[in-house]
Amino acid sequence: MVSPVCDSDEFPQQIYRQTFEAIYAYLEERLRTDPTFTPEDIRQFLKDAYARQGDDWIGRGVLETKKLDAVVAAYECFLAEWEGVLEPEKGGQQI
Repeated sequence: MVSPVCDSDEFPQQIYRQTFEAIYAYLEERLRTDPTFTPEDIRQFLKDAYARQGDDWIGRGVLETKKLDAVVAAYECFLAEWEGVLEPEKGGQQI
């Protein structure tokens, strides 16, 4: 008996999780290795990504939408954690 490759409801969730984890790991690595990387870089990326989320007039499909949603969520999460953790170390000033 051949089992299905994936459950149709689970597969988009799996794509979301994998994308989120990969982007978050990339951001962690960039923070460790790029001294010019700032929260403003993330804010600018998010500004562009929000525009892409709304720019779906031709329809990107469920999986591409899940990927973009995961990328945005990873950037938002990383930015919130960065500012929440690093601000006290900088004397409460925004970094």
